[in-house]
Amino acid sequence: MRLVLAGVLVVLVAAACGSGEAAPPAPPPTLSARALPELDSRARTLDAVALAEESLDPTALEGLLGDLGYVSGREREFTGKTTTFDRVVARTLVFSSGNGADAYLGWLRGHGDDLLGRAAPAEIAPPAPGGVVFTLARCGTCKKELPTFLAGWRRGQVVLTLLAAGSGASPERFTALARELDEAAT
Repeated sequence: MRLVLAGVLVVLVAAACGSGEAAPPAPPPTLSARALPELDSRARTLDAVALAEESLDPTALEGLLGDLGYVSGREREFTGKTTTFDRVVARTLVFSSGNGADAYLGWLRGHGDDLLGRAAPAEIAPPAPGGVVFTLARCGTCKKELPTFLAGWRRGQVVLTLLAAGSGASPERFTALARELDEAAT
């Protein structure tokens, strides 16, 4: 019986190897759960559909991601309540070329409002040249509005994005977390 099972396993492995379909490469890591241990976190892989869900026009963004050669992504979302952050979303997004990654950053640069609401350029330097950083433009009358920042930058064929919000979120704390994400993914 063991010989039969071993033979079946060999045939299945050989068939899988000969199928010609290679699995997409694993995206680079994002922040670990230890980066913000006081917050709950969950990690997931992002296909184009999942990545496009948060935009105002998911169908258009999903099509654009296909045109740009989007391969795969990884996300870790942190949620909870601390004196600094209440929500953090760190992503690493892999494209088939640096040109695709640049084009996605171009899309992000023009669609900050899609992701934040009222986005304004932030006076924060991203971890890599050519990146973009937004802050939520304060409405002035919203009492529960939290300081919120969104950044995107590129390392080769990988785009890194970071969204962070919380009552104690500041440019300095956001910059430190962006550097931590950059180090984790490179």
